[in-house]
Amino acid sequence: MPLEISFYDGEYYGDRPAPTHLCSIEGSVVPDDRPPFDTLEEALRLLEMCADKYSTPRPRDTCFSVFIGRKIGDTLKPLARLYVYARDGFASAGVVGLGPRWDTEPVLYSPDDDVVTIVLKVFAKLYDQR
Repeated sequence: MPLEISFYDGEYYGDRPAPTHLCSIEGSVVPDDRPPFDTLEEALRLLEMCADKYSTPRPRDTCFSVFIGRKIGDTLKPLARLYVYARDGFASAGVVGLGPRWDTEPVLYSPDDDVVTIVLKVFAKLYDQR
């Protein structure tokens, strides 16, 4: 069952109109010689593969939203939501949906980084801390 990772410009508020869709990535990553990846690690691996092959838009504002879901047939089961804040060369994210809400540590990013590259930097810092 593939993951779908969707990027939106701005922060998502459930009762307001949806933010502008920037791009979506769909796929799955299965390790050969170990137990399955957890949701965020699978998303990290999928984004790494995408970053090597494709370019994605840069954020238009200081905040963008990332929705991670698992496709089951025609249905998308929401798994996690990230609110990524990128300003003045630092980016961090609030993570919702995998237990209690929590915030990542800030990471450095370049103004030329696209949304996938920024999220990869945030995830890389997260997995360095484990």
